[in-house]
Amino acid sequence: MAAQNIYSRKISSKEAKEDFIFILKSKLSFFPPIGTNFELSNENISREVMVESYPCTCRGPDRPHEHYFISWEGLAAGDKIEITKDSQNKYNLQIQYGFTEVFD
Repeated sequence: MAAQNIYSRKISSKEAKEDFIFILKSKLSFFPPIGTNFELSNENISREVMVESYPCTCRGPDRPHEHYFISWEGLAAGDKIEITKDSQNKYNLQIQYGFTEVFD
């Protein structure tokens, strides 16, 4: 499968805590337009999701911008996800469950 048909990333602690998958701005064209429902499937689970956004000033108040995400529950920090899109624009989510080391 061509690389342009795959979106992958390692889930951060913020994503895991707040139940979302961060979408890079440069990869928005991989997904349907912001606010458009689409089906995302993982094994026997299919959910209707959409790319959403929220305003942010993490680069300072003089550089406001948007962050993009898909809501998805049950991910843990360190999990690696891969979303693939087939020739019929069906989206499939694969999760490689990771682990987070905790040091005292």
